[in-house]
Amino acid sequence: MYIPAQARRLDTSKTKKIVILESNNERLDTKENTIPFRIDISDSTLFQLRDYVKSQVNIPIDSDPQAIFSVMEWVRNQWAHDGFNEPPPSSTSLEILKLARQGSKFSCNEYGAVFSDILLSLGYISRIVNLNSRDIAYGPLGMGHVASEVWSNSLQKWIFIDPQFCMSAKYKGQYLNYYEIYQVRKQGKYNDIEFTMPNSYIKNNNLNKTQLVVEYRKFLQNYFGYLVTPYRRDNFSSLMVLMLEAKEQFLTNQGLSSYPLVFTHDPKDFYFPINRTLIVFNYQALSPSWSQIVNEYQLQTMQDYKDNMYKFAAKPEFTLLFQNNMPWFDHYEFQIENSPWIPLQNDLVNWMAKDGINTIHARSVNFAGIPGPTTTIRIKYE
Repeated sequence: MYIPAQARRLDTSKTKKIVILESNNERLDTKENTIPFRIDISDSTLFQLRDYVKSQVNIPIDSDPQAIFSVMEWVRNQWAHDGFNEPPPSSTSLEILKLARQGSKFSCNEYGAVFSDILLSLGYISRIVNLNSRDIAYGPLGMGHVASEVWSNSLQKWIFIDPQFCMSAKYKGQYLNYYEIYQVRKQGKYNDIEFTMPNSYIKNNNLNKTQLVVEYRKFLQNYFGYLVTPYRRDNFSSLMVLMLEAKEQFLTNQGLSSYPLVFTHDPKDFYFPINRTLIVFNYQALSPSWSQIVNEYQLQTMQDYKDNMYKFAAKPEFTLLFQNNMPWFDHYEFQIENSPWIPLQNDLVNWMAKDGINTIHARSVNFAGIPGPTTTIRIKYE
């Protein structure tokens, strides 16, 4: 018996649909491969440095960003600044720290290097950044300053740290990287940036915070010409230069030779997310072909297809594949709703959505046990 199409539309409500309600599951790139780490995980000095620091100070390793600020404060307290004293060539950070205990003083270069190496040993990604004036090519000494930037998993961004001054920067309550500091300054709101130091550092050293911030703000405004960080491509290491107020490329450093330089105007070359996890959904059972469906259910119109969809609609039974852009990756962890995290032995897990709202989480964990940002997906099946 023929049933008018208008009447058959009532069957559409039977189709159970798979709908993504919320997701931060996004494509990964490979820009983490452009970071040339000062110490590799295979280097025993990495673990020697970590063990030495742990024996000297209690760092809340799994507390981010507090771990970053704790390392910053500890490193700042290891020696007084001396802009002209250098450690012996090829000194490791551990050797620099031991020299400091004997009374040696070092420059901003050593503050940046030691700070970054300690964080790397604890499982946090940190890089040295050179803050250069417009006159870096042929200006006198003092045309550059060395600080650091650290990837915060909890904040999911790079944040600026100056271990020599024990300073970080915030604007409207948000921690800033150096390019964001430059952008706020460009908007004429430089004085609105809050430069912060740990209260314990101020108290223990009997410092005048207001005066230090005024002096630091004045000091830093000399270094908005270029932003520079170590860069690697095709196993060749150089320096990547992000143009800020200065627009001319250069080949010398204060009249002397320079490391190889690569220039960019795009902040995305400099700032990119890392330690993230991508979840790829693979159906465990593929749907029949269009022709099989049409023949089996004797479909003649598009409305026929829609009205009968509940009979052949895809079921939310998946094999989830995990991918990551985490340096020094160790393993994945998976979580359903608010249940405990499940460590995975490989990059696959079978998962089936239940009726109603489903929430799944995934994250990558590195060699030090530090998890990256959580990927969360909320799916409705009804």
